[in-house]
Amino acid sequence: MADTTSRLTDTPEGVVTDVPLVYRRRIAWSDTDAARIVYTVRFFEFGMAAVEAWFRKIWGKHWYRMHVEQDVGTPFVHIDMDMRAPLVPDDIVDVRVLVERVGRSSLTFAVDGRRHDGADCFVARYTCSLVQMNPIRSMPIPADKRRLIDAYIAGCETA
Repeated sequence: MADTTSRLTDTPEGVVTDVPLVYRRRIAWSDTDAARIVYTVRFFEFGMAAVEAWFRKIWGKHWYRMHVEQDVGTPFVHIDMDMRAPLVPDDIVDVRVLVERVGRSSLTFAVDGRRHDGADCFVARYTCSLVQMNPIRSMPIPADKRRLIDAYIAGCETA
């Protein structure tokens, strides 16, 4: 069971730093399973929420707006994850998003979650492909977005 020192009262949820992007989340009872720890698939959701927050902050739009306004999608083509420590209700987890690789039309994110007592809870890689939606086909990352991504990577290296 997680150490109660990892629980912080009145801790805000959402983005707490922009570079590197860190997305904070308080664990809810509804995140847990019969073992009274976070249900395995929820770790994937925590990472996805952080990556979506990255798109909102760095790319300038979240996924829904990208789809509706630009007819652009970012389907995930690969995810791998290791769970390393449990989370229980009221734990606070900070999920950090780094860009590990930029391809012609793909991005690979290195995502990790750390409890406030310092325990590493999960590490993951999420790879998405940038696609035009109708018809669905791969598209290159636009030059203006690539510059934003490169600036983010450089900022993370100096942070």
